[in-house]
Amino acid sequence: MIDTVRINVKAGDGGDGCISFLRLKYQPRGGPDGGDGGDGGSAWIVGDSSINTLLHLKYNSTFYLQRGTHGKGKNQRGANGKDTEIRVPLGTVVWRMHRDGSKDFLADVTTDEPVLVARGGKGGWGNARFVSSTNQEPMLSESGDKGEYSVLWLELKLLADVGLLAKPNAGKSTLISRCSAAKPKVADYPFTTVEPVLGVVTHGGQDFVMMEIPGLLEGAHRGIGLGHQFLRHAERARAYVHLIDGMSDDPAGDFLMLNRELREFSPMLAAKPQVVAVSKLDTTETYELRDVIEEELRRAMAMDDGFAGTDEETRIHFISSVSGAGVDRLLGDLVRILAEAPRDGIDASEWEDELPVARTSRERPPLGFHLDGDVYVVESERLERLTGRADMRDYRVMLQLWREMSRLGIAQRLQEAGIEAGDTIRIGDAELEWF
Repeated sequence: MIDTVRINVKAGDGGDGCISFLRLKYQPRGGPDGGDGGDGGSAWIVGDSSINTLLHLKYNSTFYLQRGTHGKGKNQRGANGKDTEIRVPLGTVVWRMHRDGSKDFLADVTTDEPVLVARGGKGGWGNARFVSSTNQEPMLSESGDKGEYSVLWLELKLLADVGLLAKPNAGKSTLISRCSAAKPKVADYPFTTVEPVLGVVTHGGQDFVMMEIPGLLEGAHRGIGLGHQFLRHAERARAYVHLIDGMSDDPAGDFLMLNRELREFSPMLAAKPQVVAVSKLDTTETYELRDVIEEELRRAMAMDDGFAGTDEETRIHFISSVSGAGVDRLLGDLVRILAEAPRDGIDASEWEDELPVARTSRERPPLGFHLDGDVYVVESERLERLTGRADMRDYRVMLQLWREMSRLGIAQRLQEAGIEAGDTIRIGDAELEWF
């Protein structure tokens, strides 16, 4: 089962604005009519209940989205790039990765509501946007914004109400096949189940989802026996059934080991409601020794400080998944517990600062400049977008750039820094002389 994957998403760039002037037979010197560029396509993560693995993203992990088309004359705006929906199973946690290896929480996908993960670039303004009473012949237009690039880490944590925890070959597959329509592989050797199995259980008019976690070994919290992959899926369960093999040489030791592994992996898991069930009641050994097994388990519960409950209030169920003995009572206990247990989810409030924030098309970061030798390097996204498509040989362009720098306040700051006529200014890839 593929339950973790890294994907790369490049949102579409915005289209460039157009520099155009209306030229008609009877209107040879019409005004500016350059249209705006279209917006680039954005990427969205969408939960899909029909998918239960991330396999479809394992070998198709890079997404390049459509860019916006460029503006045209006659005030024709460019078409927007098409958005892309990346479908993932419900229960997927999305993290944004950084170059240093750190990750920021982005979303917990538990519904089909789309989550923005890479925003497309805004289209650039055409020259028709720059016309004014003092600028009747604008020779400037904007380049489109670059689309966001995101490296995402997707981690699937299956959504279930009850998790079945046990050592290998304790009878989990037989139990879940008895309670639901799930058909896991059943055999008499360990690790028959190698990936989680979900089944819908109906009891007393109530439905809940039961999940079989593949068998856990001692040291599972350290990854022994693929413990990390298995325990990850147990995190979302609201309650747990500790299934103890009634024919085990040390049932109490198995119980202590399972609870210790839960606690070492995550203390939050060990604090959730737990039910203990001893399987294989249909065997003579288990049936005859059930009083002894219950006494040993009570003693183990009293010894284990991390156990969620006390030995007096925790019912120990003896069941046979083959004959069905004791299963109804176990399910009734689970229905009662689930009615009181809260539904878990990742609290996104502590990561609110990391979530995508909408930005208007004209917002710009603060202006600045620095000296690179004798060259004044202006740091302004706004001006860089204007010079990207400008003909720097045209004196009208130079005048309009100077007017734009004056309007933004950068001209005054350069003068205060001591710039003189003839000095070189660099804006993006373009260089011009101060005059």
